[in-house]
Amino acid sequence: MRIMFQLGFEGIGYVYVALYSAKCILTKLLLDRFKGDLHGAEEYYSRASLADPEDGEIWMQYAKLVWELYRDQDRASSYFKLATELAPQDCNVLAAYASFLWEIEDDEEEVSQKESIDELSFQVAEGVRIGAPDSITDISGKSENLEDYYRKMIGENPNNSLFLKNYAKFLCESKRDLQGAEEYYLRAVLADPGDGEITAEYAQLVWEVHHDSHKASVYFERAVQASPENSHVLAAYASFLWQIEDDEEDGFRQEIQVQVPHFPERTMSTANV
Repeated sequence: MRIMFQLGFEGIGYVYVALYSAKCILTKLLLDRFKGDLHGAEEYYSRASLADPEDGEIWMQYAKLVWELYRDQDRASSYFKLATELAPQDCNVLAAYASFLWEIEDDEEEVSQKESIDELSFQVAEGVRIGAPDSITDISGKSENLEDYYRKMIGENPNNSLFLKNYAKFLCESKRDLQGAEEYYLRAVLADPGDGEITAEYAQLVWEVHHDSHKASVYFERAVQASPENSHVLAAYASFLWQIEDDEEDGFRQEIQVQVPHFPERTMSTANV
């Protein structure tokens, strides 16, 4: 977190002064003081959390240290959850929690996460899913293309969030039909508002298509509320917050850049002489 000051400079322009907050300075001093001494750092993070229990970034740093030092998943997770509750829009806190979740997922899973997701996506596209009609497992690309298949399945299951989401993703990634994708993502969100991943994907699309930070932020917040421990949702929200921070800083710089005023030299008339 940086504190930005505007200082007038002889009426010509502005000087930017970026200062680290006391919290960041304290963190740096702790890391310098206890470099390599994780137990010493832990003691002071514990003190810092007691001194300011409402500071989400302190709890986030404490959680990271607990995980690195003890690999205590339950304790680190509880600190990360507290950090996100205290600082729900802090991109650094969200990104750190997402990274932690990815790491524990990697530790727990024996099969590559990407491989399993790709396989699940393929099976869903082919209709191999519990509760799906057996007849759709024999769909061939020769008889009907993928878009016709999605339309058919949505026609038969108009409130199935999975089919709606997959068709929206197909429109976005394969057809680059962003407006169509937005329509079907919204239908998927309305069909299953408790699915944080669908809501986060819709928020991402809203941001990409309209650059509407307010609307996107509302849906990202809903996504995090629906899936507070979903690493993909947290990472997407953190990325969005970083983007709007960068946009705001760029706009701020452009806004306060002023041209040096030009005052034409006055010529003295012979009368004045």
